[in-house]
Amino acid sequence: MDINTLSRIDRAVADNIKDIQRSFGSQAGLVQDFIVFISRRLKTDLFGYTRFTLQEFCKQTGRRRQELALIHPDFASGKVLPPVIQGYAFDTVMDYALYSMMERNIIFSARYEVREKDEVIQMQNFPILKDLKLNFSRRDKEQKVYEIRLSDELLQGFLSRYYTIDAESYRLVGKGRGGDSRKKLLLYLSKLSHVLTSTGKTETLIPLDRLCLFADITDPKPSHKKQNLLRMLSYIQQTGHFPMQFDFVSRPAYSVRLLFMAGHNRRIFQTEHNFYFRLISGLRGIFALSKMRQHLDEDPFQYWLVNAHLDIEAKAQVLAQTYYICLNLTITHTYAITLIQSGEFLKPYLQLVQ
Repeated sequence: MDINTLSRIDRAVADNIKDIQRSFGSQAGLVQDFIVFISRRLKTDLFGYTRFTLQEFCKQTGRRRQELALIHPDFASGKVLPPVIQGYAFDTVMDYALYSMMERNIIFSARYEVREKDEVIQMQNFPILKDLKLNFSRRDKEQKVYEIRLSDELLQGFLSRYYTIDAESYRLVGKGRGGDSRKKLLLYLSKLSHVLTSTGKTETLIPLDRLCLFADITDPKPSHKKQNLLRMLSYIQQTGHFPMQFDFVSRPAYSVRLLFMAGHNRRIFQTEHNFYFRLISGLRGIFALSKMRQHLDEDPFQYWLVNAHLDIEAKAQVLAQTYYICLNLTITHTYAITLIQSGEFLKPYLQLVQ
């Protein structure tokens, strides 16, 4: 597992994977891909607007660009019109999925509780996007650049409630027929691996039917279930390079024994968590003293954070202090400014842990 491909997924999403299907129907796989993709981008895009192209999205998720650029089936006949914003029709498969994520939330089928500091918060739905812009010239056939603003919930989940996932394994298992189902199973396996690693354990026993539920395996015959699950787990292990071993056991109930060979120990996970948590806490602290806190934007903190020209000196000071406190690494104030403006604020961290 490469430290550069380590990403995060919000626990509220990973613990309710099936609710993505219920909330978004045929778009569920694409919505799930987007959440994994954008969570990875958050690791490096904190100080800038999250911008990406369709080509970048496909490269990191294993999707085919030709399929996402097609007119969505709902609008192909012309009987149903696509949504239009500022004269632009969101009619392709990708565009309409992004529009849907801005318009709708993931609705949880059961009440979901998360602990924030000393407070228990009950979540009934999960918003993904709060704003979406397209930057391109239609006359010049310029490549579309999507510019998004994430929900507060997704940003908070990235910082404080998440499971670790290998984004490269996720991309690899998604290729070909059955990719969406393999990706769902991989998310569940990543959740198990993260929880076990956090407690210093490596092995667990999971009922076969539970794994089949996440893998969309619905065969009535137990032998067929086992055969299909064996094929899928082997694919994830071999093609996805997911570090695990498994075997089937019949007692006390028919289950699968999973052994995770974590590529990174608890210390590395904790170091990364402390780094991001300290950084954002420090930034929120100086934002509270900034005149921008009274900005009329619906999310003034995000607006302030992604604008490199606002309070850059103070932001750089927080970044330098975070490196020193969390990693015992001294960087100059000038270098910290350069790191923020270049979008490479993680560069010293990655050089240290590799």
